[in-house]
Amino acid sequence: MFELGLDSRTDVRYNPVAMVTMSRSINDPIIVQKMAEGRYPLAFNWRNRSFEVVETGGTWRLLGRWWEGDGERRFVRVVTDAGVCLDLCHYKSTDQWHVSKVHD
Repeated sequence: MFELGLDSRTDVRYNPVAMVTMSRSINDPIIVQKMAEGRYPLAFNWRNRSFEVVETGGTWRLLGRWWEGDGERRFVRVVTDAGVCLDLCHYKSTDQWHVSKVHD
């Protein structure tokens, strides 16, 4: 069933319930306070509150509909000092960062 070779007796990563998360799409802009070598925000303000990134969970990019003027978007999943898991999105065409999703 699991082709990755995960074993429920020996591998702590094996937890089918933990693999499922709920998320809400937000797309709210953030104000970046500090960047990690130009890659992603380390500190930012969102909804009149300050957050610091304490952990990252991966990065990816999506290419928009170039024929409609959409450009590349870069994403990074972060966990903040408040314990909130967010997907942050950087719009290359406008050089702006947004909260794309909030994970519950």
